[in-house]
Amino acid sequence: MWWFLYGLFMGAGAMGLVWWTDAHATAVRWYVWLMGACALALFTLALQHFFASFAESEPKAAWMGALVMCVPSLILAGLVAWVILGT
Repeated sequence: MWWFLYGLFMGAGAMGLVWWTDAHATAVRWYVWLMGACALALFTLALQHFFASFAESEPKAAWMGALVMCVPSLILAGLVAWVILGT
């Protein structure tokens, strides 16, 4: 159920971003969409690794995986937001 809700929220967020860029007449280049998709995929991988590691009783692996995968995804998502809002 968790992953269904996660997908629902991510889909709603993507549609909101598309509607916002359309309403503000912001042109978003193809590589920005690609960077956003990579950031979302890396964040999803980090969440899955985090919860799976805790389920296997490996909290150190969970936190290290979150650090290694989640921080770059947040930096990439911030870069995407900076490019979109800066144009």
